[in-house]
Amino acid sequence: MAGMMEFVWMPHMQLETLANVKRCFILEDLIDEFISLEHSDMYLQSFLNHTLESDRLALIDCENFCKKFKHLRVLNLGSAILDQYPPGLENLFHLKYLKLNIPSLNCLPSLLCTLLNLRTLEMPASYIDHSPEGIWMMQKLMHLNFGSINLPAPPKHYSSSLKNLIFISSLNPSSCTPDILGRLPNVQTLRISGDLSHYHSGVSKSLCELHKLECLQLVHEGRMWQLSRMVLSEYQFPPCLTQLSLSNTQLMEDPMPALEKLPHLEVLKLKQNSYSERKLACVGSGSFPQLKILHLKSMLWLEEWTMGAGAMPKLESLIVNPCAYLRKLPEELWCIKSLCKLELHWPQPELRKRLRAFEDMEWRKNQRGSVIYNCSLAFNFNCNSALIDQQMLDLEPFDRSKKINIT
Repeated sequence: MAGMMEFVWMPHMQLETLANVKRCFILEDLIDEFISLEHSDMYLQSFLNHTLESDRLALIDCENFCKKFKHLRVLNLGSAILDQYPPGLENLFHLKYLKLNIPSLNCLPSLLCTLLNLRTLEMPASYIDHSPEGIWMMQKLMHLNFGSINLPAPPKHYSSSLKNLIFISSLNPSSCTPDILGRLPNVQTLRISGDLSHYHSGVSKSLCELHKLECLQLVHEGRMWQLSRMVLSEYQFPPCLTQLSLSNTQLMEDPMPALEKLPHLEVLKLKQNSYSERKLACVGSGSFPQLKILHLKSMLWLEEWTMGAGAMPKLESLIVNPCAYLRKLPEELWCIKSLCKLELHWPQPELRKRLRAFEDMEWRKNQRGSVIYNCSLAFNFNCNSALIDQQMLDLEPFDRSKKINIT
């Protein structure tokens, strides 16, 4: 096809100029106008809607759109809202990337599973209670991104696995069974969100099936009046895990003894009521041997934190937010030579003085008299810090090879 070009759709463009385009970006609130046009001679391969408005799209327009653009490989409707799954989408059999915004969708249509070339499927506003067995036929899938998704048990007559799938968010805990996770051999990044307490036994015993899992986020979403029954010491974490985040897990036992022996753990984030008690202890010999980043967030009642000698030898960044009741930091922390970022929110006056003294310290010198390293510390003494973490699931459609950091 001669004369292929990429273009941005703006107001008052002449339709004649669109015949040979292959990529279309909508940058203004014009998606309805574009979809309703006649495009019978366009060889469009990529359509991306980057408007900020959440307009509703008419299903008839979407159906006509799918009929006309059968060569599409990338379809990203962005924030445009659909009331239901658009008919005719199964005609886009070349499709590799699909992003739809369908808040009302709770059952994944069987016709979607006929898109066998699909690599990335994103419906972050959809909470799927039921998925068809046909999803196990989508052998090229690499990324699944939903508000929540339930995967069905694999058909008994079907022995293959989704061997290319490397990213899932958010998987419902009810789908965390040995039978299902065992068919996802190459998953590297996984977010599990739901009632972790109710499905504690299945989740805790099945994670070990994911032999290549590197990044894991566990988010408990049980009823407010129900106490969590999660026992972290019963979890069989894959040894290759490098990043772990816990949110709202309401653990009643210290999580550190269960996590400190993970040999490759580099990032640990305990967030949003992940632990509700007053003491933390990292006392094991050589505990957290590879840990570089530790975030303790919304652990409101934490009073005491102890460390053993040699714990966290490679720690680089520590954030405690808030630390209103924390009386002191472990003395062993000051011996960690790699520590280069220390961020505390709402420290008590006594702790604040200790931090400022530490900031002014002249670091120990080696036997030759030269400074071993320098350490720049950032102290925040209020709760208005403008910290922005990289979102675990904020992914760009054309760059899926990057390792995803959990937050």
